[in-house]
Amino acid sequence: MHAPTVPGRGKPFPTHRGKRRVPLVLGCAGVLILAAGCGSGSGPGGLDVPATACVDHSDDPAGCQPSTFDTPIGEMPSVRVNAAGELDPFSSEEEARLGFAALEERLRLFRNFEHIHWVLTVPSGKDPGTGAWRGGDLDGAGDARGLGIGGQCLYVGHRNGPGTTHAINIFRIQPDPEADPPVQVGEIPPKVVGNEGFDDRELRSILYTTTGGREIQILVRNAGTGTEGLLESYEIDAGSCLPATRSEPYDFGGPTHEFFLWHDPVNPNRILAFVSMFSGGGLPDPNAPGLRIPDAIVLAVTDEDTGELLPRPRFVAGFSLQDVGGPPINEVPDATGLFADGRFADFSDLENRSGRPGNFQARQTNMLHSLSVSNDGERVYVAGGNAGFYVLDSSGVARNRDANLAAGTADCRNRSTIAWEAGVLDVSRLREIPGDCLHPVISDDPGLAAYLASDAPDGAKAARYLVLLTRSRLDVHPPFSSLPTGIHSAVFIPDRPAQVRGNTAGRPAYVWLTDENSGCPLMHARIASVESETTPVLVGAFAIPDNRIDDCLSQANTEPSGEPRRNVPQQNHNPTVFPNLVFNSWYGHGLRAIDISNPYTPREVGHALTLPHGVTRSYPVFKDGLIYWTDSDTGLHVARYTGPRAGELPGPGSGTYEGNATSPHR
Repeated sequence: MHAPTVPGRGKPFPTHRGKRRVPLVLGCAGVLILAAGCGSGSGPGGLDVPATACVDHSDDPAGCQPSTFDTPIGEMPSVRVNAAGELDPFSSEEEARLGFAALEERLRLFRNFEHIHWVLTVPSGKDPGTGAWRGGDLDGAGDARGLGIGGQCLYVGHRNGPGTTHAINIFRIQPDPEADPPVQVGEIPPKVVGNEGFDDRELRSILYTTTGGREIQILVRNAGTGTEGLLESYEIDAGSCLPATRSEPYDFGGPTHEFFLWHDPVNPNRILAFVSMFSGGGLPDPNAPGLRIPDAIVLAVTDEDTGELLPRPRFVAGFSLQDVGGPPINEVPDATGLFADGRFADFSDLENRSGRPGNFQARQTNMLHSLSVSNDGERVYVAGGNAGFYVLDSSGVARNRDANLAAGTADCRNRSTIAWEAGVLDVSRLREIPGDCLHPVISDDPGLAAYLASDAPDGAKAARYLVLLTRSRLDVHPPFSSLPTGIHSAVFIPDRPAQVRGNTAGRPAYVWLTDENSGCPLMHARIASVESETTPVLVGAFAIPDNRIDDCLSQANTEPSGEPRRNVPQQNHNPTVFPNLVFNSWYGHGLRAIDISNPYTPREVGHALTLPHGVTRSYPVFKDGLIYWTDSDTGLHVARYTGPRAGELPGPGSGTYEGNATSPHR
């Protein structure tokens, strides 16, 4: 069956779920109109306006925009094709690339993005029995993971797993990065335990100048399995991009997840890694006998006096939400399905096309997933999974020396005050929490401090504290089901300070939140106001069509040829945020560009979906006007954003920007 034709254009228009798709946009008066695009008809003054035109009378640089792109999943091949775009495991690399490029254009998978380079990180292998290609990026079977860029050096990690080991790819960005793709110049061996390769999920690289005038480039590697986590650092030869020296690994004693690399603006020698832990309920800490592994761990990776790489990363601070009165980890409901903080929506009586039930949540993980750190280091914006989003005061970490923090001689405690133990809140300890190097901002409130110091009954103090602590988290779980994660990423919107009284430090007004889950319904993205840091609230949200339960359940589960398709996860994931634009990796829904100039009404202004249909996963990294990202199934991609507000983005020579490191950096 041929795709229908757009009137007046003569080109195939993609179909979705057996229905003709007609693009819809909102006219400037808010009226829904059919439109093939956004025109510039005038209207006033008696001039004729085409019936399909969108007329924008505002001074908004984005002007009229089509609605959010509805991913044509049933028409996107998830495996190798030939030059004609047909599934073909025997096609050559040249033929497959030609076929994918033609399909990307026909299905309109790129809008306001120019796809410049596709760099393979996992080669395909030929099946000796059939001669078919398999197991590589061209087959949608790669496993690219972490992405780190510093200077002209680019590093790609891999997921690995039992029986699978891929080295970290080392690439060098070429002098003309638009004309020439990054060139692989070496590898860093994978970490292996038995037959299981560690997941190199997070890589960060930075080039800096010490106070002594020495140029140093480092690469920080966070790798692990489902039960282990290690962080180690490399000094890099910036000329060759190859490792020169390596630190000993810091063994966390449990699984890590993501981390933020913070470069101290006051002391250029000082670089810290803020690491999120997936310890699953406070496992014993092998680095501190008698204590539990914190939810967040801060490690020094360089010597604060010389800027040299430390022989081993050093623990300087930790934080656990549960210790200070937060919700229990791995909470299960009572017999009726009620959790301590409410009830989840239950979609389990519905099924998608593959017979999989809709979502229902049987537990709350309540584990810290990722975080971002303000440039001055005094705030940490926490994506706390099912515990929601909240803000930590980290000024004790920023203002003290690493040596004093590590030794416990700083003017703050380097671990959380344990006020909540075995389900019992010790009210007498609540007044100590502001003395922790990392603590919830609500604990700094002078009204709360006065109340806790008063002669009010302990029960009243506990109630007041727990209500305020709960209100200091923006937590939508429940009622929204969100396994495996909940709030995945929390990245502050830079250069848009809150205009509230007393904001002398220029704290941000807004934070972009992503909410990760699988199944139906998929979750979306949100904008939180942190104008009152102690009470974050939802002010805006952004979703794609498949976030609706009906669309999610009716998604195609076959290849364009009708064959069963491989599973492609579709969670919302990692954002890189600018004052008016967010670039958000969205797994099977690609890279989405979202205009947030009005935080109350985010809207899509571009999208980039690569083939074969894969998993856009990493934080997009901006360097010299180009965007780099890894797709977990198809490798490394390079593009340029060309849409509204493109002129506001950093251009050549402006440094490197990413969502999980102090930006810009070299």
